[in-house]
Amino acid sequence: MNEDPLVKLEKDVKIVASARFNCSKRLNKKTWWSLFSISAISISLILLTICENYYGIKSIEPLLFIQITLPGWIFTTLSSVIILALSIAISSARLDVQYEKIYDSALKLNKLAREIQVDIQSEDSASYGEIVDRYNKILIENPVNHKDIDYHIAKCEINKNKEPDYYYKKHIKQHFCLFPYYLITFVSLSVILSILVKVTS
Repeated sequence: MNEDPLVKLEKDVKIVASARFNCSKRLNKKTWWSLFSISAISISLILLTICENYYGIKSIEPLLFIQITLPGWIFTTLSSVIILALSIAISSARLDVQYEKIYDSALKLNKLAREIQVDIQSEDSASYGEIVDRYNKILIENPVNHKDIDYHIAKCEINKNKEPDYYYKKHIKQHFCLFPYYLITFVSLSVILSILVKVTS
């Protein structure tokens, strides 16, 4: 038996809305971690500069639990380059703007999905063509699109088909983009702790 086109459209809209909500959450995390990591490395750089002058610290340990010593001037140089690169990347990516646009799109699509659900149960429903036009208009108004991984996650959730691949993509793969920020933050906090230990010992 053929599925009602309106029911199929409702499911499609729900999947895209869910995909965009998922994408907006990741963009929000990326925005937060990018700002936090650049703040952490900036603080470590400032602290190292001050302690080099006042306490004569010439080296730091950039990795907790691993005995690796790095000359202070090398860390200062690398930190400056990383801060510059992060600043340019954050500025050009405009993550906050992307987040707002795709979140707004998700809200509109979610609202449309609820309206379609009401239309399905109502005798006086809007035409299929009219709803498709509204759907396409929302997509065109918001040029920021979700990723394939967002669509896969959303499709599994809406269809209640959560296989092992879903959990891998949901909890691990989609967060790969945050790894550089985690690493920068970890190194920065390690350096700060290393400096404080040297100063207080």
